[in-house]
Amino acid sequence: MMLVFAHLGLTLAAANLSRRFGLRPDLSFVAIGSLLPDIIDKPLGYFIYGAMGTGRIYAHTLLFLLVLAALATILRSRALGSLSFGVLVHLVLDSIWATPTILLWPLLGGFPINPDLTVLGYLEMLMQGLEYPDVLMPEILGFLYLVHLSFQKWPTTFDAAKKIARRPSNGRS
Repeated sequence: MMLVFAHLGLTLAAANLSRRFGLRPDLSFVAIGSLLPDIIDKPLGYFIYGAMGTGRIYAHTLLFLLVLAALATILRSRALGSLSFGVLVHLVLDSIWATPTILLWPLLGGFPINPDLTVLGYLEMLMQGLEYPDVLMPEILGFLYLVHLSFQKWPTTFDAAKKIARRPSNGRS
């Protein structure tokens, strides 16, 4: 179980590290990809199965990742490649290999259905997970990396915002 800071921060750290090996991922698409499996599966699992706990389905599969990567390759799309990178790291952080029925769907049958959880019960379960070091430490590390990245990018972002603010309006309102 991972939360937002771990997925986002650790995935962006991996993307920045990959630049040392000649890859050039687009960090915006990596960030989206780092959360995409949960953005798709959490609501979908709730609507299909009626349980918040069933949030690892289609977008947490190897098939989903392979389709994204194939599209990135066929279309020669850096954006889709970066999205695929984010999804790959998401699956690694989720240790998805520990549930092969999800990872290798549909080869091993259907998705496991988890017990009913309300939205509030699901959020409570996530917060209780922070009591465990294997959940808390990635969250802290991801958060710290996001803070580092924001300070690293701050001057560039601030300068760009100042340039936009100084542009003449050309008489348009």
